[in-house]
Amino acid sequence: VRNSKFHFNRLRTVNVLNAAFHIWHSGPFGTINYFRLGKLPGVQVEWEEINAGLGQACLLLYCLARRVKLEFRRFRLVPYGSYSSIEVTEESPGYKRHDELNMYRVKGYKYYFDWDKKFEKGMCAFLDCLKQFEEKIRSLDPQFSMPYKINGHKLEDKNASSFSIKFQLNSFEEWTKALKYMLTNLKWSLAWVT
Repeated sequence: VRNSKFHFNRLRTVNVLNAAFHIWHSGPFGTINYFRLGKLPGVQVEWEEINAGLGQACLLLYCLARRVKLEFRRFRLVPYGSYSSIEVTEESPGYKRHDELNMYRVKGYKYYFDWDKKFEKGMCAFLDCLKQFEEKIRSLDPQFSMPYKINGHKLEDKNASSFSIKFQLNSFEEWTKALKYMLTNLKWSLAWVT
């Protein structure tokens, strides 16, 4: 009986979200559940790995929002593994109601395809949702602050350097750094919720 109580009490203290989502880094890459996010000229990271990582990030934000009872304005997260997306729920500048924005990219597509615009908009919409989550936490805890300020499609560090979450017209290094900052903000959000 004592052994059962010990294990029961230990399991009660385990946070499922912490156990399910491991956010860390591997050199210049931010990682979530060991999936690297980003690309660098000298390091081959396949889109399948990036898509899986973005799917994990989408699922994490979805779970965190549910924990604090947050309904996102304009968007609805649709976590679906490597093919996660964001549904537009309200008409707003640049977004049409019922559009589905991708949080994944298929290897081999060229920049001028309409599909890439969905990926770009999906990344920006995800950052918008993360900002809304920060605002919700701040309404509950005014002392809370994410380490990287979200300003539109950019993340800013303490030195006022900003990095865009958009893939197109961005360097691999800057896009990789933006993704790492995004994951860091997610990690801080996870720590606050737990």
